[in-house]
Amino acid sequence: MKNKKKKRTSSYLLIFLSIVAVILLLIILYLTFSAHSRQRSTQLAQNDPAVSQPLDSDSSEIAGFTSGDEDLNNSEQDGFISEDEISAAESSGSKSSNEDTSVQGPSQKESAGPAQASFDSETAGPSQSSDPEVAGPSQSPETEQAGSSQSTEFHSKGSEASPSETDDSKKATSSKEQDNSHGKGTSSVSTAKADTTPEISDDGVISPSHGSSAFDNRSDEKMDTLISQINSQLPTGNGSWSVYICDLAGGSEASINDTPMQAASLIKLFIMGAVYENYDALSQQYGSAALDGYLTPMITVSDNDAANSLVSCLGSGDSTAGMQKVNSFCQAHGYTSTSMGRLLLASNEFGDNYTSAYDCGKFLKEIYQICTGTAQSQSLSHAEDMYALLKQQQRSNKIPAALPEGVSVANKTGELSDVENDAGILYNTQGGNDLVIVFLSQNLTSVGDAQSTIAQLSRSIYLYYND
Repeated sequence: MKNKKKKRTSSYLLIFLSIVAVILLLIILYLTFSAHSRQRSTQLAQNDPAVSQPLDSDSSEIAGFTSGDEDLNNSEQDGFISEDEISAAESSGSKSSNEDTSVQGPSQKESAGPAQASFDSETAGPSQSSDPEVAGPSQSPETEQAGSSQSTEFHSKGSEASPSETDDSKKATSSKEQDNSHGKGTSSVSTAKADTTPEISDDGVISPSHGSSAFDNRSDEKMDTLISQINSQLPTGNGSWSVYICDLAGGSEASINDTPMQAASLIKLFIMGAVYENYDALSQQYGSAALDGYLTPMITVSDNDAANSLVSCLGSGDSTAGMQKVNSFCQAHGYTSTSMGRLLLASNEFGDNYTSAYDCGKFLKEIYQICTGTAQSQSLSHAEDMYALLKQQQRSNKIPAALPEGVSVANKTGELSDVENDAGILYNTQGGNDLVIVFLSQNLTSVGDAQSTIAQLSRSIYLYYND
C-alpha cells in the first residue's frame, strides 16, 4: 500500500512539474514573439514614408530656417540663422571665425549646401540645412581691384549733360566696357537673354530698353548735382560700388556705375516677383498658407531655405526649372542685368546670382507706383502684397540706420563675405519726396565700413530732397 501511495504521489508531482514547464515554455515563447513584433514594427515605422510628419506650413515661420542676414551669436530669434547681422557684427572690427573671406565658394554668411525641398500636392516643407561648406571658384562679373575709381552713368534722357559730365560719362562707358569684357559668370540655368548688360551709347547714356514705367531714364539738374556729390563720396579703397537713386515725387532717376554685380540676397526680390506672378496656380498646387509661410521669412529675415523652397515650388519640385522661371520673369519685365544661376547656400562653381542697381531700383519703383496709383500700367502682380512684406523688413543696419526718426523704409538687404547690398523705398518722408535708393558693393576689404558708407550716404540723399 505504501509503495502504491508513493508511486501515485510521484505521478502527481511529475504531472505538476510538466504543467509548470509547459507554462514557462509558453511564457518564454510569448515574450520572444512580442519582442520580435515590436522590433519589426519599429523598423516598418522608420522605413514607411507615410509615417513621417510633414512640416505644417502654418508654422513654417518658426521652423528653424537657415538664413543669411543675422548674427550667428544672436540666431535664437524666431529660430532663424541669418546672414545680414553677421555683417553688423563685422562692423565692430572682427569677422566671424567660420566665415570664408575669400571669393571662393558661397559665403559663410549665406551658409552653404543647397536646401533641396521636395513637395507633394498637399504640403510643402523646407529641408533644414545649416552645415557650412565652401566649394567652387567665384564667378564674379567684376575683376576690379578694391581701389578702383568709380565711373558715373546717368539715365538722362530729359537733360543735356555739361562738357565735364560728357567727359565723365565717356570714361564710364570705357570703364564699363572693360568690366564687361571679363564676363559675368557661367550659369547652370539657361536664360533667354543674349547679354546681361544694358546697351550704352557713346556718350555713356543708358538706353531706354530698360523698360516703360513712368519717367524711365529721366534726369534733371538737381539729380545730376546729387549724383556728382555721391560719386565723389564713394570709397576708392574699399571695393567696387554701384548706386541708383530715384526721386519718386519729382520724376527723375540716375545711377552710378550701373553694371551686373553679386546679388547675394537681393535675388530674393525677383524670386518674390516670380512667385506672385504665378501665385494663383501655385496656391492651387501647394496652398496659399504654405507660400505665404515661405514668402514672409524670405523677405523679412532673408531666409535662405524659404527662398529655395519657393524656387522648387516654381519648378514643381525641380529647382533648375524654378530658377529658369525666375530668369524668365526678369527678362519679361526688363530686369536684363539680373539672373539666377544657383540656389541660395549652394556652390557657385557652375553659376551665380547677379543683379544691378538699376534693376533693383526699377523693381521697387514699379511696386511704389502701382501702390500709389501713379503707374502707367499694372506691370507687377500682387504689388501691394510685395510692398507689405518689404515694410516688415527686420534688417535695418544700412539704408535705414542713419535716417531721421519717423522716416519709413521698405527694403531688402543682401551680403556675402565681401558684399554689402541694400535696396529700399523711403516713404512717409518729412518733405514729401519719397525716394528709391539702391547700393551694391563687392570685393570689399571692410564690410563694416561699407555698411557705414551706405547708411551715411542714404542720409545725405534723403536730406538733399527732404531737408
